[in-house]
Amino acid sequence: MKLRIIFLLIIILSILLRGWRVDRFPATLYGDEQAFAWNAYNILKLGQDEYGISYPLQFRSFDDYKAPIPVYLLVPFINIFGLTPFAIRLPIVLASTAMVIATYFITGKFLNSKISLLASFFFAISPWSIHLSRGFFEATLSLLFFVLGIYFFLQASRDIKRMLVSMLFFAFSLYSYFTPRILLLFFLPTLFIYEVIFSAQIHKITSEERKKLFFTYGISFVFILIICLPLLQSTFINGGLSRFQKLSDSVNRIVTETVITERNSSLLPQPWKNILHNKFTVQFRLFTNNYFEHFSINFWYLHGDNSLRYFLGNMGMFHFLELPFFIVGLYCLWKEKRKAALFFLTWLILAPIPASFVGRPFAVRSLPMLPVPFVFVGYGLYKILIAIKRSKCEYLFHFIVIIGVIYSLGLLLTRYYFEYPVYAATWWGWENKAAIDFAKQRESNYDNIFISNFYSGATLAYAVYNQYDPLEYRYAVSHPVTLVDGRSLIKLGKYYFGSLDIDSKRLTAGIIPPRSLYIARPEEADSQETINAPDDGRLIFKIYKTK
Repeated sequence: MKLRIIFLLIIILSILLRGWRVDRFPATLYGDEQAFAWNAYNILKLGQDEYGISYPLQFRSFDDYKAPIPVYLLVPFINIFGLTPFAIRLPIVLASTAMVIATYFITGKFLNSKISLLASFFFAISPWSIHLSRGFFEATLSLLFFVLGIYFFLQASRDIKRMLVSMLFFAFSLYSYFTPRILLLFFLPTLFIYEVIFSAQIHKITSEERKKLFFTYGISFVFILIICLPLLQSTFINGGLSRFQKLSDSVNRIVTETVITERNSSLLPQPWKNILHNKFTVQFRLFTNNYFEHFSINFWYLHGDNSLRYFLGNMGMFHFLELPFFIVGLYCLWKEKRKAALFFLTWLILAPIPASFVGRPFAVRSLPMLPVPFVFVGYGLYKILIAIKRSKCEYLFHFIVIIGVIYSLGLLLTRYYFEYPVYAATWWGWENKAAIDFAKQRESNYDNIFISNFYSGATLAYAVYNQYDPLEYRYAVSHPVTLVDGRSLIKLGKYYFGSLDIDSKRLTAGIIPPRSLYIARPEEADSQETINAPDDGRLIFKIYKTK
């Protein structure tokens, strides 16, 4: 009963850390959040995506393709709570909280309930997990399905029903985010091999049991293949890997430029240049550098991911407090429970491979590494607690750990609520929200409001924040209006989206109509009023008003 109460408290803590004021922190919806929400809103209202396609299996937006499950999952939340930041982010808050529960159960497959509680607690207070639960990051949803797939796989043994449930969750993961589409190609076969060697112990079972085992695996493979056939078509034929392809193309350009530079910098004969400096050697070097950086102290405990939309920056992905527990847990688990250690280490080793093909450690693409580190951390702390039980330093150690946790959480929350909203504002599409808010406060004073599209997504941002009619929006986007000087702008009510390119000559020529407000890009002619970034005060927009 005591352990159940503790587990319940961990879940409550997880909900608070992920859900408290999630509609205001972060203060704005970034582009992908708007895209997912707008497509879900279109499905709710029209049964179509933003381009008029009925119930698609992938959603085109910003010349990219979104996975279907995150969009369809949003529909009931938007139906209940409206097209609001709270409704948009709530599914991921719940998915991340469910991951705390999943961490407990998957740890419990190998270790006792106390260690499972510790692992789930450290997941609950994880900076990495908390951050990616407070925006609509579909990778968090995909991670939940991925972990549930692994859990039911371990539960199944030769039970075909549980194995099919496992495959269903893996399929959900594939339909939620693109990283598992690569990861599962080698992760699933590894799981099958692990199960055969360690759990089924194929050399000890009868011929009949062996046949049943391979029949179960065969049916499971066919089952997931059938479920994923539409996904395979949309992925490889209809552009479903477009984002990964863009990243891959970028890497290929870097590789090609590096090969040319290295060959030009070498005094070796041309044949040796070709052998030592080619696409394979450079690609392999980049991949290994990216891969091993995933396990660096710098990424784990010091600086983390400095892409400020996806993490806080200059802060480890894990609390520094966890480092000694991780080391102890890794050593003790390998020494005492080899089967569990091999399972979790294999998971940890395979997880960064897809992300390493396209770049450095990245909070979103590298997320499948979780929750493995917390299993080692929980085991390490548990072993230390057992070792010092009833010793003179027991209470001192408890005190140090509690203070360390409070300090780590305090530092995280201070950064997140009091500093991050300022220095990371423009990573979250603050510019368009600032322009829209500025205009909304003054719209009754003007007949026309022009907002520059210098920062991409301004039109969509306006539609999402104002719950614009989807059909009217679709018509406006496909039928831009043409001004007297031939410029095409998108018109939503009295709002026009596009740049008027005001210089001193055009300003005096009266290009801006009477009774108009124009929120212009920074490069246009000087104006008396501006909108500036909250962090360093740099110019974001110039403001022009006509009477």
